[in-house]
Amino acid sequence: MGVNVNPNSRQSGGQSLSIIWIIAGALGIIFGGLLIGTLAPLVLPVQASAESRQVDSLFRFMLVIGGAIFLLVIGALVYSIIAYQGQTWRPVRWSADSRQLHPGNRLDPHPGGDRHHPDDLQLPGLDQHPHCARDNQDVGVVAQRFAWSFNYAITPETLPPDVSIDMLEEPVRTALTSEGGLRFSNQQLHTWVGQQVEAKIRSEDVNHAFWIPAMRIKQDALPGRETSITFTPIEAGTYRIVCAELCGAGHGDMAGTTILLGGGEVELRGAWLVVHPDEQTYLEEFYDVEAVKVLFPPEDPVERGRRLLESGAYPCATCHAPTDMNWVGNIGPNLNNIGTRANTRVAGQTALEYLHTSIRNPGVYLVPGYGNLMPQFNDEPSEPNYMPEEDLNAIIEFLLTQTQ
Repeated sequence: MGVNVNPNSRQSGGQSLSIIWIIAGALGIIFGGLLIGTLAPLVLPVQASAESRQVDSLFRFMLVIGGAIFLLVIGALVYSIIAYQGQTWRPVRWSADSRQLHPGNRLDPHPGGDRHHPDDLQLPGLDQHPHCARDNQDVGVVAQRFAWSFNYAITPETLPPDVSIDMLEEPVRTALTSEGGLRFSNQQLHTWVGQQVEAKIRSEDVNHAFWIPAMRIKQDALPGRETSITFTPIEAGTYRIVCAELCGAGHGDMAGTTILLGGGEVELRGAWLVVHPDEQTYLEEFYDVEAVKVLFPPEDPVERGRRLLESGAYPCATCHAPTDMNWVGNIGPNLNNIGTRANTRVAGQTALEYLHTSIRNPGVYLVPGYGNLMPQFNDEPSEPNYMPEEDLNAIIEFLLTQTQ
């Protein structure tokens, strides 16, 4: 006795099964994209700025969309491999009419004539900056092989407590009241929680890139052009600054490092972002201390030279290693005993003359085994790597004391 099977019911069952698989696949793609967008950002650094939260939100949104598309494509490939294995594909023949483009098929970039200004558009997860009205803390960022230096302005309005203009020497007073005010340099970038910072970046030689991973900011430093970027720290702490552009043999040294001292203390070396808990702490622990050093320079030129080198105003620490300064650079010649060796380096020249020439024109006298990587420090303010003559003389006076 035969059994009659209704072909319509078989077809209906197959369609239902296909719909179930399509729904399951769609749900898998959606939840897979959400899972990728949730788990991937866990490997990122701590969110230490207001911008980092916005950037990570946008990044997570893009990962969800990208992850879903990735799973869709992979799913379609796997399905095609399984469903059509062993079949022979025939080439598709295209007619001439199918290749024609008709004016009516063109996409209008502004449908209906509705043109939106870019400022009217907002990306998902990227809110308007919450500190737009706050005054920026302007910090000059100078990149040069192979170090970062950060410049801070001192104006009559930002003098430390108990310091007045009348207490200053005439050259310092003149510089303080001139356009742009007085500035001092440091190897670290200091600010405080909640303060919007505008880093104004320039390069003295080749391309560099200013990158603070925890702040989620990166900006190119280009010779002959000033670039800038803003960020607002939201957590106190120390955060590493890195050069993200290959700039030469000492590229790896353009990043913050730590040295373990006795008693478990850690010393920060090189470029770091130091975020203080509040403005008062920033002033007391950093700004006022450094400003006083500049406002009241020591009379001893040797001490002035030491302070200049310690400040990071000139990128000497990453290449040289005088023991007296606790530097560990190995790209350039060791400066130990340079005060003695400089007397015999070039016949007929004194140590002072030799060091002066070596800093102003470093390619003239090359120590065997070292290339001409040292920047040329010029005596004109309009030229790159400007070094005033008084700074140069003070540095030379300090180097002449290195006789051991």
